[in-house]
Amino acid sequence: MKKRTLLFLSLCASALNAQLVQADMVNAPSSQVSSSQVAETGGQLSVVDEDGQIKAILSNIQGEIIGVTAQFSSETNSGITVTFSMDEQGRYVAVLDRSAFAEEDQVFSLKLTAQLTDGSFQTLSDYSFEWKKDVVSAAEKPTALDNSDATLSKIEEEATSTTTSSAVNSSLTAGATSSTSNSLTRSSSNTIAGSSNGSTSVPSARVSTASSSVNVTQPTGTITIENRNDAQGTFDVRITNVSSPKDIASVILPTWSQSDDLRWYEAKRQADGSYKLTVNKKDHKYRTGTYTVHLYYKDSSGGLTGAGGTTTHLSEVKPTGTITIENRNDAQGTFDVRVTNVSSPKDIASVILPTWSQTDDLRWYEATRQSDGSYKLTVNKKDHKYRTGTYTVHLYYKDSNGGLTGAGGTTTHLSEVKPTGTITIENRNDAQGTFDVRVTNISSPKDIASVILPTWSQTDDLRWYEAIRQSDGSYKLTVNKKDHKYRTGTYTVHLYYKDSNGGLTGAGGTTTHLSEVKPTGTITIENRNDAQGTFDVRVTNVSSPKDIASVLLPTWSQSDDIRWYEATRQSDGSYKLTVNKKDHKYRTGTYTVHLYYKDSSGGLTGAGGTTTHLSEVKPTGTITIENRNDAQGTFDVRVTNVSSPKDIASVLLPTWSQSDDIRWYEATRQSDGSYKLTVNKKDHKYRTGTYTVHLYYKDSSGGLTGAGGTTTHLSTPSVQRSYTVYIDPGHGGRDSGASYGGVHEKNLALSVSNKLRENLLQYGINVLMTRTGDYDVDFKTERSRMTNASNADLFISIHFNATGAGVSNATGIETYWYQYDPEYQPKINKEMHNNPTRLAESEILANKVQESLIKETGAVNRGVRRETFAVLRETAIPAILVELGFMDNPSELQVIKQDSYHTRLAKALAQGVMNWYGAVEGK
Repeated sequence: MKKRTLLFLSLCASALNAQLVQADMVNAPSSQVSSSQVAETGGQLSVVDEDGQIKAILSNIQGEIIGVTAQFSSETNSGITVTFSMDEQGRYVAVLDRSAFAEEDQVFSLKLTAQLTDGSFQTLSDYSFEWKKDVVSAAEKPTALDNSDATLSKIEEEATSTTTSSAVNSSLTAGATSSTSNSLTRSSSNTIAGSSNGSTSVPSARVSTASSSVNVTQPTGTITIENRNDAQGTFDVRITNVSSPKDIASVILPTWSQSDDLRWYEAKRQADGSYKLTVNKKDHKYRTGTYTVHLYYKDSSGGLTGAGGTTTHLSEVKPTGTITIENRNDAQGTFDVRVTNVSSPKDIASVILPTWSQTDDLRWYEATRQSDGSYKLTVNKKDHKYRTGTYTVHLYYKDSNGGLTGAGGTTTHLSEVKPTGTITIENRNDAQGTFDVRVTNISSPKDIASVILPTWSQTDDLRWYEAIRQSDGSYKLTVNKKDHKYRTGTYTVHLYYKDSNGGLTGAGGTTTHLSEVKPTGTITIENRNDAQGTFDVRVTNVSSPKDIASVLLPTWSQSDDIRWYEATRQSDGSYKLTVNKKDHKYRTGTYTVHLYYKDSSGGLTGAGGTTTHLSEVKPTGTITIENRNDAQGTFDVRVTNVSSPKDIASVLLPTWSQSDDIRWYEATRQSDGSYKLTVNKKDHKYRTGTYTVHLYYKDSSGGLTGAGGTTTHLSTPSVQRSYTVYIDPGHGGRDSGASYGGVHEKNLALSVSNKLRENLLQYGINVLMTRTGDYDVDFKTERSRMTNASNADLFISIHFNATGAGVSNATGIETYWYQYDPEYQPKINKEMHNNPTRLAESEILANKVQESLIKETGAVNRGVRRETFAVLRETAIPAILVELGFMDNPSELQVIKQDSYHTRLAKALAQGVMNWYGAVEGK
């Protein structure tokens, strides 16, 4: 039997067996991953099926990321480390291989670590995804069919050795599968046989399934390695004898030295019909050793057909470079590094010379290319903390990808050079407290940016001075004791040279001495005035060893009134100050004055002191009570003969009838120089009786000086009643009040009010009403405004009650009088709402009316209560509000809607009013 017939039978048997194989399913939503430590560092991470491979892709990069690795793990396996490479689109891409994991693993995670340009590593947020191996029938999922000669030969050999169809079936279970259609199937990883080196995983290979009649045409292609150059790290791959059973859109040459540097190249067609590719190890991490090249033909639909492979070898080439130390200068602290014989197996983008004397002064230098092809660097110890001793220099070649290749190193030695400088003290002046410091013979192993002269008399006055360069090359400084707390005695001066990096090099020191000079000053007291409480202080013969910025005269009568005054310089050179006792709590007696000279740095130098005496002067003031009016409850207080040993900013008259109504009044100055105040009992809780008035003078500093007092008496006037009652039928017009069973509160209130009016008229009481019909009257202020405009004695607002809860069992009568609530301030009755007389008489009225109502009707007594209802708050006379029964109680409603009950209510209300008049001594 022919080999191709056996191959056909094997394929059919494999299809009939319908083995179970694996197909990948990936569920991996794209997600933003970022660093929690460095802002705006991260990117968009996704896991996708791209080119037939499962890839992790980090795109939309943020921050200074130059490399990415990840720990690829599952729920049961800590996994492996994968390295990302940057593709042509600027993304970081890594191929994920799940061969290290169990097939039942489904949930995987990636823990990314990003390397930044500063050399640090930042962990990005975790990313999880699902990757399942679903079991499907081999008849449903075609296995990749490799058309290479090597695979076909293997299949034919197996087929030749098979004598029965059952043997064929068992020997080719891993071979091509058969399908009743010629459909194309895509899997996440299909195996395509390569060269004799073995097989490789080919991304996204689209392969044709076998039909019921297999007629296999083998692809051909001869792979030749040409122009291998170990020094440059390159070789050419040439493909000839190119043919394929499918159309050839392009020739693909996946090439690698290790699995993590695999590159898929597209070869270029040559004029002779061959295809050529030049491979450079710089594209494969500069690796040497064995390189594997596979050959695939890509058809116009994107499918790949394997056609063989080969290997080649790149040998490692060592870098070279000769390092020479030139021009070493111990005085300047410099030396040159020259590099010759420069070569590297990688491209040389730059020559790097890391140099150090100790580990903490390492500097990475880039050498400069010279015209002769050598590279040169000048090293200066100022860039290495000015250190001397052994310097180490290493040589690295940096390639265009940023990689470094070491090529040797050397050492050299810089010897230490001592600094010099001569310090001389000149022009010492004890009177002025100055001396000059001059520095000559200046030299230092480091550059000299400035000459520093720290100077002090004691440790707490140390000053670091910078000397000034003179025309002769010396440096000079003038020291003044005013900059050292005006101290005398020994001064120490040290010499330092400051370099351009800010480092200091000591070069010696010296001392000198300033002697002490005493201050002088004569203090005289002039123009003492006991009545005004003033005196002048004059200072003459003024001198001080320090500069005199100002003359200070601290002055006091007692320790708690000390004031530090600055005297004013006069035209004759003396200094003068006027002292006023008002600035010393108006005290008299002995005053002490000390003399101090204040220098420009704020220091004080004492120069003596003196005392003087101010005698006491008493305040005066005559208090007279005028225009006392018992009916209005007012009287005037007039103050004459006003004088005080202190200034008088205002005249205060604290006034009270009892201790809880004291008021501090400020009297008003009159045109004749007297002061006047009008007192009103309304500001003292409307109290009558004895009023006490005291007199105080308030000075400009807020101090009070007492100057006497007096008393007067306000009598209680007899009350004049108008015997007029203001009745307020609640609600009205659009405001019906409570409504139950067709009965409206506004109508009940008006009915009772009209009957009350008739009862009061029979008693001889005048009656006014807020409404006499069914119309709107504002309840907030209008009803009270009408009442306040009248001369009525009292106010009654008529209402009927309701709980607002629908049907209730509430019953009874209640009466309200005013309760102040700070959240509800009066709008038109600010003066009288809390008047104690009004409140007292309102309470009496509420009790008298409630008592009469309960007695007459026998209703449940809900008591007398307090509220801040508007009609009670805004009415200026005694006022109450009555609730005459509950309309939402059906039983009580049947009673309160009866006209006969209204008659009884009106009678009781009228009796309560008359009882009130009797209680308050009215009619």
